[in-house]
Amino acid sequence: MMARNEPNLQIRVMSRRRNGAISILVMSAIMISSMRVVAASTAAKAVAASTPPLADKPARHKRLNIESISNNLKAMEYAVRGKIAIEADKISEELKHPSPSSSTKYPFDHIIYTNIGNPHAVQQKALTWPRQVMALLQLPDAIGINHPEAHRLFPPDAIERARQMKASLGGHGIGAYTHSKGVREFREDVARFIEERDGARRGSVDVENIFLTAGASEAITMVMTALIKDSSCGIMIPIPQYPLYSATLDLLGGHKVGYYLDEQSIWGMNIEELERSLAEAKSNGVNVVALVLINPGNPTGQVLSSQEVKDIVSFCARHNLVLLSDEVYQENVYRDEDEFFSSRRAADELGLIENDAIQLCSFHSVSKGVFGECGQRGGYVEMVGIPEDVNDCFYKLAASKLCSNAPGQAMVSLMCKGPNRGDVSYESHEREKMAVFEGLKDRASIVSQGLDNIPGFSCQPATGAMYCFPSVHMPPGAMRASNEMGMSPDTLYALDLLQTKGICVVPASGFGQKEGRFGFRTTFLSPEMRTVVDSIRDHYEQFCAKYAD
Repeated sequence: MMARNEPNLQIRVMSRRRNGAISILVMSAIMISSMRVVAASTAAKAVAASTPPLADKPARHKRLNIESISNNLKAMEYAVRGKIAIEADKISEELKHPSPSSSTKYPFDHIIYTNIGNPHAVQQKALTWPRQVMALLQLPDAIGINHPEAHRLFPPDAIERARQMKASLGGHGIGAYTHSKGVREFREDVARFIEERDGARRGSVDVENIFLTAGASEAITMVMTALIKDSSCGIMIPIPQYPLYSATLDLLGGHKVGYYLDEQSIWGMNIEELERSLAEAKSNGVNVVALVLINPGNPTGQVLSSQEVKDIVSFCARHNLVLLSDEVYQENVYRDEDEFFSSRRAADELGLIENDAIQLCSFHSVSKGVFGECGQRGGYVEMVGIPEDVNDCFYKLAASKLCSNAPGQAMVSLMCKGPNRGDVSYESHEREKMAVFEGLKDRASIVSQGLDNIPGFSCQPATGAMYCFPSVHMPPGAMRASNEMGMSPDTLYALDLLQTKGICVVPASGFGQKEGRFGFRTTFLSPEMRTVVDSIRDHYEQFCAKYAD
């Protein structure tokens, strides 16, 4: 019996031993875990005892603070959305949500924003046909281009164009990433547009030298980023100039090399002034790498002659400077005797492109002209004479952002290639564009002449773009008061105009001007511009009386 039961007995003994061992292991694990918890708790208490509560930490301990951020960023200024615009937004909010104490604070009920070229914000109507195509691009095919009733809402040429553009987008629509340079077919539309505009040989514009960008501003920043290799580099910019250029140079740590436009010759260009500016910069050790040309002018509103453009192109070729040609206002030319003459056309007619003797980057945008589609953020740059390996670097930079927004790319295509002659929408599209253009042309004359007729003002004719840039005589008291307040006299003037009349302009000091000159930039986009001119006249009389001595 004992012999037969002996294996079972061994099993029971072994089981007890195994269970005992497991119990010991479990107990050991629990003890070790408890010790770790106690140790961790003790350490945490020690850290907590030596570290002040988060709420008690002073702001200077924050990594991102005003002392730690880029000095270039702190130095950068962008006057168009600067001090006056910020104050205008505050007042606008007060007017929208008045308190008992502020309800009678201002003698106006809304702000008239003339500080920025933002046409749709001041009642310019969107062109119908481009928006019809854009709507179809946004809609799923089943309720858009393929809907059986689509023809009841959209003209056939809009449906057909949307169908073609959707095919160019690979069937994915505008909700997918595109090629980093932009949709190839859209870039081809830009290339054909440039050739037709300039009378260039068909096929002479290389689509691979075109980048579609989020407005012209992104393209300009991209090129300037490549040009400013180090802190010795500088770029020639007109004075006055659009603050994008000075702000970007500040951010990149480059030198601003100003050349003055001639106010008395409707802000014309002078080659002697270009030579003076370049020579002075070189004598100061600046490595001048490029020149910015804004034609038609911002903020000055001038249109350069073909000869002036050719002189500038030749100057850049002679001195081996990259020409950055800002041509976003090329449709905004108001005098019959003027014509927009592109830098590319000038370079082509001079034989500089054929001989590879010029480096040129030309910029255009859907934000201006008669489209005024600022919010769509569509633009392009075409590069001429840029080596392939440099082009590859630009491509790398564009690819780092994946691509520009697809709706903006589509709007560029529609700007460059509208409905064909004979299409059902052609005539109405052209009429709408002409109506916008004529409105701008009329207001350009009304505002520039109206401001020029104010005693103490001097305003050159606005022959192009969307702006007037008058000079304003400052009374002695305003000079002293502005000095005491630590601001420029024209900033004081603009602030006073805003607070008493509700008109938001940009001080001329934000664009650069000759020493002793003061003034402001105003758009002539608003349909209220006749009232604006009258209000500015009334305000200036009050301002001069207020600061007479």
